[in-house]
Parts: sequence; structure tokens; C-alpha cells
Amino acid sequence: MREELSLEAPEHSLALLAFVLDVDRRQWSAHFYARLRTLTRDGVQARMSRGVADRWEHRAMEFVPFRPADVARYLLRADRMHRWAPLAPALFHLALVHVHGRTSVERAEAQVVRRL
Repeated sequence: MREELSLEAPEHSLALLAFVLDVDRRQWSAHFYARLRTLTRDGVQARMSRGVADRWEHRAMEFVPFRPADVARYLLRADRMHRWAPLAPALFHLALVHVHGRTSVERAEAQVVRRL
């Protein structure tokens, strides 16, 4: 978090959601849910505008309300849908379930998919 977003440990909490092994590709990943303690969106943007330890790897950062329908619509936008890393949709789904519960997340996702 410090390297990518210039956030120090007291400023956020992390919860491990999943540990993933891809034996075919010999890759692994850990999926975490991160929550800011006191910083707001504006605070994060201001912090990052001053630079980060590891040069920023993305052209832009987009902020989306962390509600199941909003996140599902964002993931499935025509200009984004085929640009995600393979594990990204699963990570977003797991994080939403962690916060909002499986039933409400699956219901919202199904509604968004039906409206495509």
C-alpha cells in the first residue's frame, strides 16, 4: 500500500479474501479487501499527486461507489469489459461479498447482467 498508493499501515486495514494458485501458469495471487480509516477520495488523490515510491503504473485512477450494482455496471461497461486482468472480476466480487453479503451482491449482479 505504501509503494503503490503512498498509504501507511495506520491509514488502512486489510482483510485477506482469497489465496489463488494457478498451477497451469505457475502463478499465485493473494486477494485483499482494503479499507481506508480516515482518508477520503480527495485525500488519496492529493497524496498520490505528490508521487509514490514506485512510479505510478496506471494512467488514471477511477473511483466508483462501492455498491454491488455500481461496481457490476462499471466492470461490464463496454469500454472496460474486455480490458480486465483475468482475476480482477473475481477480486471485486469477493470484496463486495465481504462487505455487502453474498445474497445482495449476487442479486445486484444478476440485475445488471439482465439489463445489458
